[in-house]
Amino acid sequence: MAPPVTERGLKSVVWRKIKTAVFDDCRKEGEWKVMLLDEFTTKLLSSCCKMTDLLEEGITVIENIYKNREPVRQMKALYFISPTSKVSI
Repeated sequence: MAPPVTERGLKSVVWRKIKTAVFDDCRKEGEWKVMLLDEFTTKLLSSCCKMTDLLEEGITVIENIYKNREPVRQMKALYFISPTSKVSI
């Protein structure tokens, strides 16, 4: 039986791929993480998932990698950035 249309769309395919490639390797029950994104990955993620989806993956804080931010020492960080030659961090 085919999955519902909402589970077959491009957005859900992209979200499942991100979950498999990014989150599955670092999932640990009860461990919350900070996620750092660049402009491209922010747009990508916001087009295919909601904050509740990220919460289910253990992500509680999302930050732009290029902005100044306060350290969150009690949480591990997950970097989801696109490859670039930009070195202005």
